[in-house]
Amino acid sequence: MNNLQKMIPVLVLGANLAIVSSQICAAITVQQVATQAQSSSDLPVVKSAGLSPDMNVPWSKTVRIIDPFEGEFLGVFDRNSLGGYLYREGSKQVISLWTPQSIRVLATLNTDQAGSFFYVAGRVYPRPDYLKFVTTKKVDKLLLKVREQVFQLDGSNNKFAVSKELATALKNAPDENLDIRLVLEEGQTVDSKIGTQTVKAWRSIY
Repeated sequence: MNNLQKMIPVLVLGANLAIVSSQICAAITVQQVATQAQSSSDLPVVKSAGLSPDMNVPWSKTVRIIDPFEGEFLGVFDRNSLGGYLYREGSKQVISLWTPQSIRVLATLNTDQAGSFFYVAGRVYPRPDYLKFVTTKKVDKLLLKVREQVFQLDGSNNKFAVSKELATALKNAPDENLDIRLVLEEGQTVDSKIGTQTVKAWRSIY
């Protein structure tokens, strides 16, 4: 048997191994896609990407957003209340939606609280059904501090684009509260925090 005859079975065996290896890789890829699709379908569903002061969504958890105007995508909602109850005088609230492509922010500031009164026998009594209102503010800039790195984002209509560098930083952020600063249209700043559970939830979308 010459050298060429000895090599033929080896070459055939190598080709067969390559085909089997390719089939295994293809099967693994299909399984991964199926697993990801299954895990995505198991997530809570939120039917709008819009933000409002009194919205009720799963906070600090990965959710599947199915918006009638923007389509379907994954996101994490976060809320931080500063100064107590939403409608309390002097309270502030920062709501944000974190998605692979963008960050949306809604800031509300209450500088006053409207109320009503009634008179009985010459005495004034406050009514319990006071008027509830909040004032939303336009956010021009968003600053985030991840470890020692500060990202400054310029936005449009309270929406900020997520770069690859920022996405990587968010994914690798430590398990702790993350500081953010909102620069409002009038130049006023609001310092807030993103909670640890939201930071952990980022890892499934970035």
